[in-house]
Amino acid sequence: MNREEPIMDGPKRMQNELKFMLSLGLKELDQLQLLEPQKDNIYKWTALLMPNTSPYDMGAFKLEIDFAKDYPFKPPTLHINTKIYHPNVNERGQVCLPILEAEHWKPTTRIDHVLQVLVATINDPQPENPYSLDITKQFVSDPAKFYKTAAAWVERYSEHRPTPQELARIARRKKRAAMN
Repeated sequence: MNREEPIMDGPKRMQNELKFMLSLGLKELDQLQLLEPQKDNIYKWTALLMPNTSPYDMGAFKLEIDFAKDYPFKPPTLHINTKIYHPNVNERGQVCLPILEAEHWKPTTRIDHVLQVLVATINDPQPENPYSLDITKQFVSDPAKFYKTAAAWVERYSEHRPTPQELARIARRKKRAAMN
């Protein structure tokens, strides 16, 4: 008789998901760099979002992932802590992703899938799931003005976008620090 494997408790599951993503070398999530849990807090992760479509491809955006204590039974929350002009992100950095809404969330959803949806949404705004109605209206009715404004925000507010060489140096530094 086959028994379904029970869903792991939050901290163990988060550790396994983090190991899984890091073992892939984030190949599936190459637009998400420097992913790591906060020191001594597995419930809070940070990463650097590096979209690959214009106008967001000229910058980088700090991402914070907060897991509920009863994860995976409740979805994580995502915040982009760098100002971004985007229809699916509000002024506080909250991201509108239907996959994270209570009625759509499934405990079997892995965080790598959530992050893939986030990256896809940032690269290709979804006006049918707006967080900012004014920005969404502009995105739909005046795309040229939307892209011009979004590009100006990227230039003004985004984080430094590290080169592959800088990312490699950071990874080596972290690896050495972990060994000590």
